Amino acid sequence: MYSTQMLLAANIEDASSEDEIDELFSQLLQIEPPATLVDDILATVARLPLPQEMDKMTWEDVQGLIARNKMQMPS
Repeated sequence: MYSTQMLLAANIEDASSEDEIDELFSQLLQIEPPATLVDDILATVARLPLPQEMDKMTWEDVQGLIARNKMQMPS
């Protein structure tokens, strides 16, 4: 999402200045992701059904693909 400041900037220098969100993000602790993160994501994606298979799936089949978090409201 673009900030109003960026959308109304008269020139690129005005648009490149940090806004409040950038300032907040710069204060966050940066952590190193696990070394296996990319491999884990690729392995998970490889197990997903192909789009052609998804068209043939029933609602009961799709339920297994939904990750649920009992601590949060459904979105």
